[in-house]
Amino acid sequence: MRPSTAKAVALALVALAATGVLGFLASPACAASNNGKIVVALDFAHGESHKYVNYIVGNLSSIATFVLINNSITYDELKNVDVLIIGQPTTSFSSSEVAAILKWLQTGKRVLWIAGDSDYGSGSNVQKIVNSLLVAINAKLRLEYGSVYDNVHNAKAFYRVLGHVSPDNLPGYHTDIISQGITKPVLYHGPDVVIWQDSKGQYHDPVTDPFPGLIRIVWTYTTAYIADNNPPPLVLYDPTVDVNRTFVLLAAEVHSNDLIVVSGESPYGDYEPTWSWKYHGVPLDGPKFVTNMIKWFKWWVTSTTTPKLETPPKVDPHTGKPITATTTSTTSTTSTTTTHTTTKPTKTSPATSPTTSSPTTTTTKKSNKALIWGTVIVIIIIIIVAAALLARK
Repeated sequence: MRPSTAKAVALALVALAATGVLGFLASPACAASNNGKIVVALDFAHGESHKYVNYIVGNLSSIATFVLINNSITYDELKNVDVLIIGQPTTSFSSSEVAAILKWLQTGKRVLWIAGDSDYGSGSNVQKIVNSLLVAINAKLRLEYGSVYDNVHNAKAFYRVLGHVSPDNLPGYHTDIISQGITKPVLYHGPDVVIWQDSKGQYHDPVTDPFPGLIRIVWTYTTAYIADNNPPPLVLYDPTVDVNRTFVLLAAEVHSNDLIVVSGESPYGDYEPTWSWKYHGVPLDGPKFVTNMIKWFKWWVTSTTTPKLETPPKVDPHTGKPITATTTSTTSTTSTTTTHTTTKPTKTSPATSPTTSSPTTTTTKKSNKALIWGTVIVIIIIIIVAAALLARK
């Protein structure tokens, strides 16, 4: 390389560093991405269906690179993956696969989304497989060993349950990304509900008894009810009591630096997955919801911090409204009443959710403008230097 050329290259590199472009390209937040995309793996090694996978891969290609796992799950396949989605597995995970998933979860801010099924037919086996994996990775979330139905809010049949996208509004977790632009319900065809289990083995209702780090995302309406079709028996709910109430269809758990997402039905595969945009004449927001979930995962993976754990408000299962919480300070005798304003589905309310933009939107736009102008300046500098070198020839 000629000295003049080397000098020009050095000047260009200095300019790039000054504008922050090099720092952006080498940012740890983008280390796991491909051209700004996250890497999403879809599991097909455990009997999952391919239904609507082409739609998902094709429509989300601008924000994610997809990897299809057709054989057993290994760490080598997962090491460059940001998000692993396991949609309704029908065969069990081997001990080596569990070890690979555990090792992968420990390598950074990862997202594992595992979906189940109702206990109708062979679905009870899916529930056992899902819960076994959740136990193995030491998660709190579980699937109940039952089914949920709704005679009112459905796609022309009680088992085609409509879900209401209304994520908990927790500071720092940007759950508004999930509900952005959602105006219609999403389909949960023959679904199960999400519950949780503590370290002592006791089961809890996430609606009335949430835990720190729980994020409830999709709910039934308050016209839903629980049912028990096949063994094993229900571990928490009672079909004679838990009727005309709301349940959680999809929830996330902050698990160290990772997100563990559990749902009663799958975004892909299944008889009719959540991606569905219209079913039996009922318009749905399935594609937008799944897209928003992937966008939320991207925010999680690329964020350089993990927000502190928050406990979402308790919700009255029969009204779908937050329960007013009264707390007493341990250092004072004064009682403070806190009313949570997060809304949840009710029997008569339409399936709507807030579309408030993220608090970081303005800052992000400004940063992007600065980056663009910085890049333009760098290009101009390089052109000037190149022109000067040519003039000296």
